[in-house]
Amino acid sequence: MESIASQFLHFEHVTEASPIGDGNINDTWRISVEEQGTLRSFILQRINHHIFRNPVAVMQNIDRVTSHIASSDFPYSSPAPVRTHTGELLHENDEGFWRMFPFLDNTYIPEGQTSPEIAFEAARAYGAFARALRDFPADELSETIPGFHDTDRRWEVFIDVINRDPAGRVQMSKNEIEAMFTAKPLFDQISALKSSGALPVRVTHNDTKAGNILFSKQTRKAVAVIDLDTVMPGVILSDFGDMVRTFVPDRREDAPGNVIVRPDMLRALQEGYLSSTSGFLTESEKNYLVLGGAWITGEQALRFLTDWLAGDVYYKISYPEHNLIRSRNQLSLFNELMKINQL
Repeated sequence: MESIASQFLHFEHVTEASPIGDGNINDTWRISVEEQGTLRSFILQRINHHIFRNPVAVMQNIDRVTSHIASSDFPYSSPAPVRTHTGELLHENDEGFWRMFPFLDNTYIPEGQTSPEIAFEAARAYGAFARALRDFPADELSETIPGFHDTDRRWEVFIDVINRDPAGRVQMSKNEIEAMFTAKPLFDQISALKSSGALPVRVTHNDTKAGNILFSKQTRKAVAVIDLDTVMPGVILSDFGDMVRTFVPDRREDAPGNVIVRPDMLRALQEGYLSSTSGFLTESEKNYLVLGGAWITGEQALRFLTDWLAGDVYYKISYPEHNLIRSRNQLSLFNELMKINQL
């Protein structure tokens, strides 16, 4: 850790190097160093190049976006990467690709089920992020995960897996497959809205969960939007939809049973997001926001079910039917969100 940190920083010695986070994608450490009697802390990460096949493009996106935000009226922090001594955004060695960000002291990430107050604050921060980037040319950014919210492409993969049945699971999954087909009209509707231009292409975060907002320990208010690895061209509905998918249900995405939608959380997300975005969103974007929740939930159900049928080749699992339970959970949430959209 000291050797890698020395590629980015000048210091006398490292006082702390401890892993943080759950490590599902990138490996992350908090690094504290002492320089001329001053203690400073940073985030040091090794990028998972199996997920992000082009780490250079990821960092170029982050650099462009944080530079733009720094010159805007964005009322939150979005830490810019620390460059190496040679001016690079990444340090590469035999162990992978490394990057560094400033560590924001006296902050925390909400854990477990969140409150409407947390949901409102997070949604307002994500909305401000979208507002700060409303004039940024999205086509200048790389697709860090190509086809990430291309549901049409994901559907083609789903059908191919059904036809091949590589894990011999299609027969036992008839109910889930049939339920998935009921979501197809919504996927087609979203695709048509995107193709028609009713949903304009914008810079989107694409991972708008509670864990990517830092809150102040003193004020309990949002202070920073982090984890910009998936920032790329997209549509607003995917960002709001992912908030709905992760904030609104009464249980984790891998918990069994029928999912209950928490209406107070949904209201908080709408109010928070629109408080930051209503001035520039189109009428179509505002009208279809909640439908975005059903879309992204249905798409996630599609991804979990596809992985289950393929033999669990993408998502980490803790027990044999983990992906099947995940898909059932998301299908249950999808059905509840569709009921709301039909009111």
